Amino acid sequence: MSLINQFNEEQKKIRNTSISKSAKISDTVVIHNDVTIEEDVVIHDFVVIYPGTIVKKGTEIYDHCTLGKLPTSPGSTARTYSAEYGKTIIGEKCILCPGVVIYTGTEIGHNNLLGDNCSIREKCIIGDYDIISRNVSVNYETKIGSHTKIMDNSHITGDMVIGDHVFISVMVSSTNDNSMGRDENATEELAGPVVEDYVTIGASAALLPGVRIGTNAIVGASALVTKDVPANKVVMGVPAKVVRDVK
Repeated sequence: MSLINQFNEEQKKIRNTSISKSAKISDTVVIHNDVTIEEDVVIHDFVVIYPGTIVKKGTEIYDHCTLGKLPTSPGSTARTYSAEYGKTIIGEKCILCPGVVIYTGTEIGHNNLLGDNCSIREKCIIGDYDIISRNVSVNYETKIGSHTKIMDNSHITGDMVIGDHVFISVMVSSTNDNSMGRDENATEELAGPVVEDYVTIGASAALLPGVRIGTNAIVGASALVTKDVPANKVVMGVPAKVVRDVK
């Protein structure tokens, strides 16, 4: 990787950016207008940073990441997009592995690890000390607490709420549309699942729209959650049913 300590003054003026002198940025990085890069940030090859992005101190961004991307559509989506989304913020001491895509208006807290090729859509809020692993997709306007882990190839649907100290295993799926896309007017009724603090969700479980999983509950592997799960209960099966208390 070819690193330079800072962009020269002419480049700064053209781009209207604020780049710390201690930042190390590859000469293949593309930085658009209105970008702030704080102290000791390291940015590797072929990263693209769009307007309105703030990268806070000590963060490292690996090859081929895209930050601050605007959502786009050729007319095939039912959702309408906003004209403005606000700043894209990447917190202190985060690591973004190769291929991460973060959309505009999303706020990432500090000390987070984002795995290879994960995608976080617009207007999400991510807490601190989280792990979002390889190929995880986090859809729009989702909130994730702190000290939470989401493992490989899971899909977090739009408008979902996930608490603190949650563990979501591999290939977990979640949905927010009971019409399954058949009703173009369903956008007003979309409701992602709510996962409260200290919940554990096993591999390949499926969470249907609007369900609430109570604090410290456990969802077994491959369970189909069609209704609310009480706190401190273990559920298993298709559909998921309470089988015992959490010890």
